[in-house]
Amino acid sequence: MIHIHLYQSADETPLLTIFRKNVPAAFGESEVADYADFLRVNPDPYFVAEHNGQLVGACGCGVKEDGITGRIAWIFTDPDFAGVGVGSALVRHCLGELRANPAVTLIECRTSQVAYRFFEHLGFVLQRTELDYWVPGFDLYVMTLKP
Repeated sequence: MIHIHLYQSADETPLLTIFRKNVPAAFGESEVADYADFLRVNPDPYFVAEHNGQLVGACGCGVKEDGITGRIAWIFTDPDFAGVGVGSALVRHCLGELRANPAVTLIECRTSQVAYRFFEHLGFVLQRTELDYWVPGFDLYVMTLKP
């Protein structure tokens, strides 16, 4: 069973451990420090998934400065739990949060070639790409979804 709760500072170390499990398959080594910084300063809702009491992933959401574009941020799951539905549960939870805001008219996700098919499966549509955006070998895929 998957349980989702708001991020707490006690989640930082286990999440960094899981994040590192995704390097280099889904993230670059330099992104570990970026993610650690994000956890310390992020003002937006960030959610953590547990499967049978074990932390297995996280995903954030918020509204961009324009006030009408929602965004999905820093989603990843423990690769040992691939196929359990953790990623889908996290994104659906965040989509519910964003859809509850009547000002949000578009939801954006910035991902890479590693995960863009996952977001297509959830209804996101690819808008553009940019080579080597995140780190060399990881391209930017900007995807959107109407709430």
